[in-house]
Amino acid sequence: MGLLLVLGAIYAVLSAAYRFVVENLAAVVAVCTVSGLVLLLGYLSSKAKKRDEIAPGRLDVQPTPPPLVEPRTADPERIAPAYRRGRAPAPARWVPPGESVTVQGITIAAGRFYLGEALFFEGQEIDGYVINPKLSARTSRPDVAGDSMPYWPSYADVTPAARQAFLDWMSTGRRDDSYRIGHVFVFFYGLEHRLFVDRDIASAPDCIAEVERLLARRVDSESFQGYGKRFVDIARCAAGMPLAVPQPSAERSHSPEMDIPVRLHLGRRLAQSSTILSEDALLWVLALPDTYLRTAAVRCFDEFVALWHLRFRSTFPEGLNVTTSGNIDLWYEAASRAFRVRVDGPHQAYPDVAKATTSPEPLRRLVQECTDELDGFSRLLGRQPEARNSVQASLLLPPDLLSDVGFDALRAFEGRLSEVMGGQSRASTKMGIVLRAADFDLPENGKVSSGLADQLGQVLDRLDIAIEPDRRFGGAVPQPDDQIFLFKAPGGGPVDPERQAYRAMKAQVEVAVLAAAADGDSSNDEMSRVIAAIRDGKDLSAIERARLIAFAVTIFNNPPKLSRVMKRLAERSDAEREAIADAAVAVVGGDQNVRPDEVRFLEQLHKALGLPKERVYSELHKAVPRVDEPVSLSVERREAGVPIPREPPVVAPSSVDAPSSVDAPSPLVALAPVAAPEVVAAAPVAGIQIDAARLARTQRETDAVAELLANIFEEDTTPVPVETPVASAANEASFEGLDGPHTELVELLERKGSIARAEFDQRARAMKLLADGAIERINDWSFDRFEEPLLEDGDEIVMVPHLRERLAELRETTA
Repeated sequence: MGLLLVLGAIYAVLSAAYRFVVENLAAVVAVCTVSGLVLLLGYLSSKAKKRDEIAPGRLDVQPTPPPLVEPRTADPERIAPAYRRGRAPAPARWVPPGESVTVQGITIAAGRFYLGEALFFEGQEIDGYVINPKLSARTSRPDVAGDSMPYWPSYADVTPAARQAFLDWMSTGRRDDSYRIGHVFVFFYGLEHRLFVDRDIASAPDCIAEVERLLARRVDSESFQGYGKRFVDIARCAAGMPLAVPQPSAERSHSPEMDIPVRLHLGRRLAQSSTILSEDALLWVLALPDTYLRTAAVRCFDEFVALWHLRFRSTFPEGLNVTTSGNIDLWYEAASRAFRVRVDGPHQAYPDVAKATTSPEPLRRLVQECTDELDGFSRLLGRQPEARNSVQASLLLPPDLLSDVGFDALRAFEGRLSEVMGGQSRASTKMGIVLRAADFDLPENGKVSSGLADQLGQVLDRLDIAIEPDRRFGGAVPQPDDQIFLFKAPGGGPVDPERQAYRAMKAQVEVAVLAAAADGDSSNDEMSRVIAAIRDGKDLSAIERARLIAFAVTIFNNPPKLSRVMKRLAERSDAEREAIADAAVAVVGGDQNVRPDEVRFLEQLHKALGLPKERVYSELHKAVPRVDEPVSLSVERREAGVPIPREPPVVAPSSVDAPSSVDAPSPLVALAPVAAPEVVAAAPVAGIQIDAARLARTQRETDAVAELLANIFEEDTTPVPVETPVASAANEASFEGLDGPHTELVELLERKGSIARAEFDQRARAMKLLADGAIERINDWSFDRFEEPLLEDGDEIVMVPHLRERLAELRETTA
């Protein structure tokens, strides 16, 4: 019953209120509007008052003050504290180191702060870094983290909790790094005032030492590091204390001003001479605010500095002349924003490179050029940081830089190579031994690619060592178990492999080695005759002779493939075939004892040339030298008599144009071959007689075939291109490095997978290519791309299946 009465009463009240609102709606709206405006104005007024009392924002990490060059702005006027209204603040005093002071029950023994109510500068009252003992600093929870401290903390304005935390930090001798950087800045502001406003130069060493100590401890604040280092530099200038000589660094300063140590150092140099050298020029260009170092210069800074000195001395051999429009003029802008003052000192007598009228643009261009030269080296380090001191990395550095600064890996390789060569100027060894000495990694298939062989040759060039065979000069790519020949030669002994005299002699060497190997037993005499022919070669330089002798040594133990040579010979004209056959017969018939294997070689050669077999015997009969000694008809029976003195032996003079010996199984020192004595109709003459007519005829025959042989054994480097749209497009894209005919052969095999050898030969011949040469050229290209051969030779020419997929991927990436 009671509940019903309550509900009835509530209903009656609500009904009455509803009727009142309906009857007086206009008045109710007006009253609500006025009340809302009054409340809004009150809220805005309270917020404005609170902003004047509290910092605009509180961050967990002390924010970085604005740039040092920002103009000083005056703080808004504050209402004086209640304890001193109506009177001027008492001046603060400096508490020196060692004096003990107690503030709000906390004892500070280390000194180095202002104690009192305020400081004055140019009519301005400063209390931001004055410890006022009358301000409250008692709380149960000190603000160690500095959360209540604003951007520019002021002792007079922070909360009591922050003041107590600051005093606690000061009482520890400023050695507790758990206090946030805002407390450090309040202390630092006082040191600034002491040195640059009070100009207490006598305290400069102590203030500098204290700031340097704090810089070493508070590395967590970039802001303090910047302000602190600038304080130290300018304080040293003001006190006439020396600054450390600046060193080049890849680290860039974020300040819009040039570093003071660089300005002072260069100012001293310019006071002595207006010409600066590479070291000072590098300091200048790196100190410019708008100089940007790319990744290559930063990653390879030591190499960049060394290269800079080389390029600067080459570009400015007399140094760079620098003029300025004025001397050094330093201003100190306080981190507290309380003052900005001029700094006097000995620096004012030095020219200021920051006011240079000489354009630094040539130095900036030189920075970019040096960086460009290190791009390849930098990319290698980006992929393989551990390869910084490898032999292969040395190939990516400029040669003059290597010779100037040295390279540990290259020097180590040079030492190991000297051991391989036995300390001599020449040696014969295996390719694998040299690769291991260079710390080169072989592919998994164990085959040396042409790219790897070229890299080894380039490294040896920098050590002034030549290698044979050398693919760069027309040789084959030696495999790990193949014999190579090393000898010292400036710059690696470069030659022009296309020069006529060199090609002709190289072809003669190949023919001689094939002929010597025909009987399966190459003799030292045959090797000696080959070397003698090289030494006697016309129009050959010393390095060409040396390379040819080294080439002969390597192929003497590993002759070229007979089948490949035969196929090349078969494609010559009739006249060329006869000349080739005559040359081969002359080589085999040079020995009095012609062996059956050599005859079979000549028969095989004639068959390949399409010449009659009978010609072998007729030409051999003419070529084999006749024995001019008397024919023995019966057994000699000696009887005692007067002994006949022996004739002294006649020795052919040796040449010094090429290496005289090598560390190889086959000797390279030999006497020149001497012809058998001829019967002369005139009176007998002591010693061996040379038939001049026969010698001249032999020389003419040798010269006649030399040029022809050079053409036979040279590679067809410029085949006539077979122009097809497919080949042209492939050559421009995915098959870059192959000409049109070779590209068409690759595409044919890519489509079919394999073709008969006879069909491949026919296709190659139609394109004016040698089939074997085409296979070798394509496989060399494949080694450069995939590090393995693309084609397998046999009854059928087969493209390696998994490489067909790689070709498709290559085509897609270059499409």
